Amino acid sequence: MTTSVEGWTGAVLFVVVLVLSALLGQVLVGYRLPGHPPRTAVVLWSVVAVPSLLQFVFPAILDAFDREPDRIRDDQWWRIVTSVAVQDGGIAGTLLNLAILAWVAPLAVKVWGSARTVLLFVAGQVIFGLFTAFLFPSSGAGNSGATLTLAASIAGLVVMQSKEWRALALSAGVVLAGVLLVAVGNAHGLAVLTGALLGAALATVSPPVGDPAGAARPL
Repeated sequence: MTTSVEGWTGAVLFVVVLVLSALLGQVLVGYRLPGHPPRTAVVLWSVVAVPSLLQFVFPAILDAFDREPDRIRDDQWWRIVTSVAVQDGGIAGTLLNLAILAWVAPLAVKVWGSARTVLLFVAGQVIFGLFTAFLFPSSGAGNSGATLTLAASIAGLVVMQSKEWRALALSAGVVLAGVLLVAVGNAHGLAVLTGALLGAALATVSPPVGDPAGAARPL
């Protein structure tokens, strides 16, 4: 199972998850990309972006932080987490990953609040890292798995709290895209499904404060 977005199928499904998640944000809280993103979103983006950009000046950063299953099994467990802060897709892949995070993070903070957003991002990275280190061993780095987990968590929230059929249909689309990604052998599908499950669980034990998801706005 690959951890890169290869071919049109994977790329299209990747985009579908992001677009549907953005639409869900609009339905839930009338979200629009703000001119001044929330501080938590800026900090989260910076934690990923700074080492990701510095690695092109100091390549040793990538070697020290990336996800290497053999090294992880050799007690370098921190790589499961630190691999989110470096990128293995070159300059183009790095800029794309950072741009997507810059779009998803403010949306997540608006929907979930600061603490839950950070929790979901970290949990998503840990779970995706464990999948790709042990279940489907794959060397690499990048924040795409954690970002997709964060985006897809909104679908889980909607499933648990909303009775609006359009919102539920969008959530079903996110889950279906995750299933199809897994079916074509793309590990990012696991991140999408993990995000939906984490979102549903968090909505049950610690729902976000604010506009109820049941009071969904029309598309």
